Amino acid sequence: MSMCSLFRVLHSPEGIPLGLVRYSFWSSSRLEILRKKKPLMNIDVSTLKGVSETLLIPLMGRALEHDKPNGILQDPKSVEIFEHLDYDFKKFQNKPSERSFLRTTIRTAIIDQWVQPFLEDNPGMTVVEIGCGLNTRFERLDNGKVTWFDLDVPEVMPVWNRFFDNNPRRRFLPFSAFDEGWMPQIKNESQGPFLFISEASVIYFPEKNIKHLFQSLHQNFQGHHYLFDSATPAFLKALKKSNDALIHCGVNFKWTAEDSEIYKKWIPGLEILKTLDLEKTDHQFSSFYPESFQAGEHGYRLNLVRI
Repeated sequence: MSMCSLFRVLHSPEGIPLGLVRYSFWSSSRLEILRKKKPLMNIDVSTLKGVSETLLIPLMGRALEHDKPNGILQDPKSVEIFEHLDYDFKKFQNKPSERSFLRTTIRTAIIDQWVQPFLEDNPGMTVVEIGCGLNTRFERLDNGKVTWFDLDVPEVMPVWNRFFDNNPRRRFLPFSAFDEGWMPQIKNESQGPFLFISEASVIYFPEKNIKHLFQSLHQNFQGHHYLFDSATPAFLKALKKSNDALIHCGVNFKWTAEDSEIYKKWIPGLEILKTLDLEKTDHQFSSFYPESFQAGEHGYRLNLVRI
């Protein structure tokens, strides 16, 4: 089994290039776990099918990245979860999947960075992860004051409960993103300001669902913020041809948006605060991308809006 690797430029704190360093996505210790994977607790995840199964892709990406010096992020909780699941992660070890893991891990790190200023300005705010999967953002960003809701479909809850604890500041809510029952509950049990995050979750559903979610958030939380990913039709077309990791889960993105103007049509007065194309090379993590990645189809974006 060959190890997929790439070169990147390391910089000093002053931004001075320190030279090319070989960067291996499949680190030796994580790769050994992958080869000989015998789950420590044999936690079954066979109930996770389709969109729910895709939560294992970013989990694996974070776990494989954790122990690298100067890596994208550090995430010991994801390593713990990864090592305890009974699942065939080896099927993802190919070049197209390497691209997926890089993209998803960089996406996670950038979202973390976008969330941090909110927590600094409003330490006691409420964050809601829509379609959370087994995301460990609370563990990475918890400031001791934030109220955090992890929201996902009921079949995710038994697995989530094996690794996370419900407490007064962090709870799991077993709802689909499109079930409006969770919105009144959050309004009654927490206080603003509110930040909603959907990371690779609602994008798997048709536009009519996404539009309804936007309008429901606007109706219930007008003036608050929503951070989400989106894809252009061209990006989705390229993704379907790439034998991406998603093919192993039997799903793909369904919602596409050519540009941000569609959100303003859904909600007059919506403010687009920030947009970043993850496939471009003008952000701080671009040096982690191999040359072939840089030649990919642009159009997979992170978006921050005030609803």
